[in-house]
Amino acid sequence: MFGWRSDVDTSRYLSGAAPKSIAQQREWFERVSGDPAYSYHIVEDDGVPIGFTSMYNADPSRRDAEWGLVIGRHRKPGDVSVVAPLCCSCAFDHGRLESLYTCVNEKNVGAVRRVEQMGARLFEGPSIYRKEGEILLCIRPDEFRRRLRALIDDNPALADELAVETRVVDTVA
Repeated sequence: MFGWRSDVDTSRYLSGAAPKSIAQQREWFERVSGDPAYSYHIVEDDGVPIGFTSMYNADPSRRDAEWGLVIGRHRKPGDVSVVAPLCCSCAFDHGRLESLYTCVNEKNVGAVRRVEQMGARLFEGPSIYRKEGEILLCIRPDEFRRRLRALIDDNPALADELAVETRVVDTVA
């Protein structure tokens, strides 16, 4: 995570400052790993870690969370267009969430376009994580599934790409 967060190219649109050292990254991770409102997941491609996704500000009473995705330089073309829908599918199917919110730097037009393709809509409500220069988008499961079917209809190979094994592993034991 430190490598991806401190890489200038990978993190150029992230709002939070990169950790200054691995020790600082570990301290932060230890702090949030005990908080059930945070969840971090390493994304692998053929056993090679290529990034991570996060759920934060999770509220089981509202059945929603904020979501983020960081994919490093070692990704293959098209990885993000597969990983992002997989993350949403896991959140809606395994997490039983009713809403996913994501803050996106308004200059990151590729990310905005990607989440809008998955059914995200602009959300004007409050967010403790949204910073200056970011927009907040909300994805709901019904619209996500409808848009995902349309994306697969337009690109049938995407169905095969999305038919991957997902494993949820609890590392807080």
